[in-house]
Amino acid sequence: MEVLLILTVGAVNILCFFIGAKVGQTVARGKTVKAPDINPAKALREHRAQKEADKEAKRLEVIMNNIDTYDGTGQGQREVPGVK
Repeated sequence: MEVLLILTVGAVNILCFFIGAKVGQTVARGKTVKAPDINPAKALREHRAQKEADKEAKRLEVIMNNIDTYDGTGQGQREVPGVK
């Protein structure tokens, strides 16, 4: 377990070195380095919207599966999430 941790930390250090070297070369050439625009509120809204879309897609998938497996009885039918 410790070996995996050591290898992971080493790989992350090498990755950070290469990222720093690329940024340093960009600055040395006189170009500007632009940091990504991170807006936590926007990211949270997008995450919640994606979560709701995934939930609706799962619900529709269950409904379509129920339609495909319908044979006149309730056998093989799955419970649709969100419906009581």
